[in-house]
Amino acid sequence: MGGAAIIIWIVVFFAIFYFLAVRPQRRQRQAHQEMVAMLKKGDEIVTVGGMFGVVRRIGDDWIELEITKGTRVRFLKRAMSQIVSEEEDEDEDYEEYADEIDAGVDEEDVVDEEPAGEDETADEGLVDEGPAADEAEAGEALTDEADPADEEKPA
Repeated sequence: MGGAAIIIWIVVFFAIFYFLAVRPQRRQRQAHQEMVAMLKKGDEIVTVGGMFGVVRRIGDDWIELEITKGTRVRFLKRAMSQIVSEEEDEDEDYEEYADEIDAGVDEEDVVDEEPAGEDETADEGLVDEGPAADEAEAGEALTDEADPADEEKPA
């Protein structure tokens, strides 16, 4: 009976391993192969290393990306991470538009959103007496401290 229990535990262990590791990896590999198969010239992609580029040529196991105008680089197809979707382009366009609007606004036009209330009324009673008051306060702090020479020494 003890031998059968060990075999059952080993089978359970391999089944768990299969469903948690092997099966998801197969699905991911299949999805990547489908994405590579859909790839065409002119698509903007991102590589595994995070480099953006536009597909200019496609070989059997490589693609040629144009990183900037006149700069072309070859990558293996397996180094392709994702095809940049149009939704991401729209998000980037919106961010650029928002940055342009922010750049066109003067600081004078911006209204301070702090409500007028207790803070302003509490500060009205305070008066800044300038640097002379600061020096006087510093002098008082020094006189309050005990001078080590004035202390009595034990006999």
